[in-house]
Amino acid sequence: MGRENIIDVDELNFEEEVIDYSMNSVVILNFWAQWSKPSLEYKKILESIVIHSIGQIRLAHVNVDTSPLLSSKFSVYTLPTIKIILMGNIAGELIGYQPEFRIMSLLNSIQIPDPIQLNIEKANALLKEGDYQSAADLFREIIELRGQDPEAQYGLAVADIHLGKAIDAYYLLKDFPASKRYNDAEKLLPLAKALSQYVEGKLPENSDSDFAFVAAMRFVMANKYYQAIDGLLEIIKQDRNYGNGIAHKAVLALIELLNDDDPQKNLYRSELASILF
Repeated sequence: MGRENIIDVDELNFEEEVIDYSMNSVVILNFWAQWSKPSLEYKKILESIVIHSIGQIRLAHVNVDTSPLLSSKFSVYTLPTIKIILMGNIAGELIGYQPEFRIMSLLNSIQIPDPIQLNIEKANALLKEGDYQSAADLFREIIELRGQDPEAQYGLAVADIHLGKAIDAYYLLKDFPASKRYNDAEKLLPLAKALSQYVEGKLPENSDSDFAFVAAMRFVMANKYYQAIDGLLEIIKQDRNYGNGIAHKAVLALIELLNDDDPQKNLYRSELASILF
């Protein structure tokens, strides 16, 4: 049991079995030779460590006689030598025969990445790039795997707003769990609720401000955020407390939805402050 994580590698399979695998797990790259008694004893120690790690570590043996190019690439001049590979890079090394506690100390000092956290970072990057559907799909996968995950729920709500799925976004935000994303979710909630009411045809249409607010929500659904914010700011100029502050709250939410490098973001913040204060 556990021996499936112990493999032999050479120049042909190194990229796939070590570099690619190290993107989500720690790989111990062990350089050894049949003629080196210390490296043969080292193999047994390393294999025992990996077997007891219950799948958390991969051990890749490199025979320096049959893989001289790998030995040269990693500047291996002493046996045994181990290199710890993580995210495609060398995260640590031990040269020469070392007691088991030294090996364990090195492994324990290395922070193993959480694959789900890596996917959250990838999904957030997709959001920033404007690939909302791919981001939504990835956030949804994370929630299915982990269950309640505030970071993924918030990200999915943002993606759903961009995709015009207002009702889905509203239900993700309305009972949001206590977390570091709670305040962010609270900022988006009024906008998601208003968009849901727009989709369901429940927004009031009794005054010019009402019609202007409906038009602003129509712009949001079409991803025309500048036009939506401009329209909402005009409503606030006429009535600062329109709809119990919904126009003000919607502007704040829309500003949050703009990318941080969008020059309009700070301009809109300044304009809103000048109107209110």
